[in-house]
Amino acid sequence: LGRTSDNEGGGLPKPASLNTSALRAMRSGRGGASSDAAGVGTYQRQRLHAVVLIGVAILLLVLVSLAGGRLSSGSGDEPAAGDGGGHKGGDEGGDGRDDRAHDLHDERAMGGDGDGDDFLSSPEFLRMSTADRIMAVDTALHVAEREVFQLGAERSKLMNELDSDGSETEEALDPAADEDLLARGLSPKLSYMLAAATTRTPDVCVNPINAINNPQCVRVAHNAEEDLALPKIFVYDVPSKFTTDMSRKWKRCSTDQYGTEVFFHEALLAARDVRTTRPEEADFFFVPIYGECFLWSWEMLRRENRAKSFEYTNSLYLELLGLIRQQPWWNRTDGRDHIFVFPGARGPTIFNEWQHQIGHSVYLTPEGDRKAHYFDTWKDLVIPGMEADERLYLATHRQRLVDAPPQRKYLAMFRGTIDHREGTAYSRGLRPRLKKIFANVSDVIYDTKKKDCNRDCYVQEMAESVFCLNPLGWTPWTLRFYQAVMTRCIPIVIADDIEFPYESEINYSAFTLKLPEKDINNIMEIMRDMSESERERRRREMDRVWLRFTYQRPPQRGDAFYSVMRELSRKKRTMRNGVNRFWD
Repeated sequence: LGRTSDNEGGGLPKPASLNTSALRAMRSGRGGASSDAAGVGTYQRQRLHAVVLIGVAILLLVLVSLAGGRLSSGSGDEPAAGDGGGHKGGDEGGDGRDDRAHDLHDERAMGGDGDGDDFLSSPEFLRMSTADRIMAVDTALHVAEREVFQLGAERSKLMNELDSDGSETEEALDPAADEDLLARGLSPKLSYMLAAATTRTPDVCVNPINAINNPQCVRVAHNAEEDLALPKIFVYDVPSKFTTDMSRKWKRCSTDQYGTEVFFHEALLAARDVRTTRPEEADFFFVPIYGECFLWSWEMLRRENRAKSFEYTNSLYLELLGLIRQQPWWNRTDGRDHIFVFPGARGPTIFNEWQHQIGHSVYLTPEGDRKAHYFDTWKDLVIPGMEADERLYLATHRQRLVDAPPQRKYLAMFRGTIDHREGTAYSRGLRPRLKKIFANVSDVIYDTKKKDCNRDCYVQEMAESVFCLNPLGWTPWTLRFYQAVMTRCIPIVIADDIEFPYESEINYSAFTLKLPEKDINNIMEIMRDMSESERERRRREMDRVWLRFTYQRPPQRGDAFYSVMRELSRKKRTMRNGVNRFWD
């Protein structure tokens, strides 16, 4: 599959020219799509075409922004002074150019009037360097993509409404308006995106077996980014003391929720469509080290104190980096194209000197805490936690939940730590407050882990519950979220600062309830007021995306491993045009 074909030269793609008057007509609702929709004659069809029209307008605005950004930058594309300053996760003494780019995006793209012409002609934008203008446009593009995906979800909802109304037929949807837009010189990629957004195809991917066996079920949001080729990743060959000596000795390092550091190493070694043995052609470099396993062995098995355990772990990382830096690839980018897996809630902080030694590198971590100083959404990736129980991740087991759904005997369930010796510092006091709320509720399981409820009991309780509660602990992420999706139990997330995997492609609001921490007193009312039809709709949405949270063995297209690979391709494309770009 090789490298991505677009942006190979480091610049933004040049879109086809757009008719300014046509663009303004669409903004004001005078475009051809709007007039055709008005003639359909029913309220639902008007809503449907309005959604499509808004999506097209957003895409056109993005293309105008991209075209203007490249034209205003001139023919030179030289890096700005101080280009090695780093972003949030890099040098803290940078000159703040990245912040100006993001501030401009926040002011113009999110809080402004949405006019692409004003955005590109603003004094703030024109005063920025070429690299900063590119970053501002990239950020606006990212937001626009997410808006398009949300519009697509709304369109799916409207299509379901059409299906349920026998008076409205398939022929009532006139594609003439969309063809008119396609005739206005849109690029082939945009034409494909628009066609995907206006074509009805049966969603066979709801069936878990189909989701694995059918190549069409690789869940790409509206197939809008089919051109994202898998990245080429070079895996360092390191002494076994850093990796397999530990995983062979302690099986738990591969099978518990922190097993992703082992899984990604083994999967990449076997992935012929991703791994390259030629470092000169690599997009990324994977650094294998089982740091969380090593730290666990000292803290939990040897009962060493925390300070000593972290000191030993720090020495392990320093020893490995000494070997890596003997190769030319690290120094070429100061490690910016090097990947580390940190599978626990502490992220890279298990390595005491992480900021100084690997502060620019890419982290794969389940801990998407937007307020954590060690997580940078610009360069790092949120990955699902590891669930190695076949009853949860295998498609055959999940199919039984779809074909013969268990009786939902419980309104909600939670098992885990509630009262912590650190008091309200743990979970910000949310878990003890929930304990009081559910104290006298008979159809809610809210309890600690007990010996009389083993693993079989735990999985069964989730499968028999309508909602699965996911309050934060020390940090926002919890494996319960992924277990809930695998058992078709609607997740209720109570963690304000959490970031989920693949947020640019998955509409989490379609199947997840995210309850603000300040509103937990309303949780009973919210759960009981949801209709059974809405509950079932959310379960069907989970059926469409559950595979992306599972680590299949071996990895298969559409699962967590390949979803993360796609996210790396997206990072590559974004970073290539960013301030800290490191691809030629």
